[in-house]
Amino acid sequence: MKRIIIIIFFILIPIKTFADKQFEKDLRILSKLSSFINKNGEPYKIKENLKKDEVIIIIYTHGSMGNERIRDNCKRIWNKIPKVIYQLDGVNFKSFTIKTYQLCSGARGWTQKQEDYFWDIYDKSGQDHKIVQSIKDIKGELLFNKSSYATKRRVIINKVNEFKKLGFNNIILAGSSAGAWASLVLNSKFNEEIDGVIAFHPARSGKFAYSKNPDSDWVDWRNYKISEINLDNLNKVLVFTHDKDKYENAKTLSFLVNSNQTTHVDLTKFKCKGKLKYGGYHGITKTKCFAALDQKNEYILNYLKEIY
Repeated sequence: MKRIIIIIFFILIPIKTFADKQFEKDLRILSKLSSFINKNGEPYKIKENLKKDEVIIIIYTHGSMGNERIRDNCKRIWNKIPKVIYQLDGVNFKSFTIKTYQLCSGARGWTQKQEDYFWDIYDKSGQDHKIVQSIKDIKGELLFNKSSYATKRRVIINKVNEFKKLGFNNIILAGSSAGAWASLVLNSKFNEEIDGVIAFHPARSGKFAYSKNPDSDWVDWRNYKISEINLDNLNKVLVFTHDKDKYENAKTLSFLVNSNQTTHVDLTKFKCKGKLKYGGYHGITKTKCFAALDQKNEYILNYLKEIY
């Protein structure tokens, strides 16, 4: 065990410095690609003379593309803020005004060397996810937290803190797929800074962990990822699922759907169809049909009224 620790120490010294610089560079670029979006789907700059205590900011985060070394610049239609969110921009209720924000969160993660090293230790440890999660770099930071999934969370919480410093205290996270999962994890860790989460088809390994004959390592990873969401610390959550979603559904997300903190909307009973360009039923909440459905039933607006 001592030999392994020494190897980790020396291998990760140069990588650590590079990783920080890489994230800072990505954060600067992604910030320029992020913006408030009006009800017509157009970017705009927020006015400085707003009564910030009467503004609710919904920060929308897209899913993941699955490549550690490519920065996701949010150019694909899958990553755009959906109409169901931006159509709420400028909507007023009580004394509040809603503002919707598209956050481009696709920062790069592991280098090839880091990724190879991580999975090499994983295989040598008998595929023990607990061992690899404990690998640390020279500054005592977990290598696991250098992955693109972890950098996505860093981008999100960085934006939350930025808005807080500007005086905006009413923050709701919204997201699709891995973006929804990351939002749930962050709300459970920072529930005083984040008032709630609108989760569209939150996903993290459910497709593999709940297959007919899943590998035990997929099940272990899934259980770990679920454990990251502390249900007791969650604020009110609004979750949307569909039974035809090939990645996650109400059954695979039962731990969340059945929580007392969750309002669950099952879209299976409605007529909206999944579209290939949005990933089928996993992206049904991105369709115009769903935007019209929510406008009629006011799922999101009623959820916000419960919180504020």
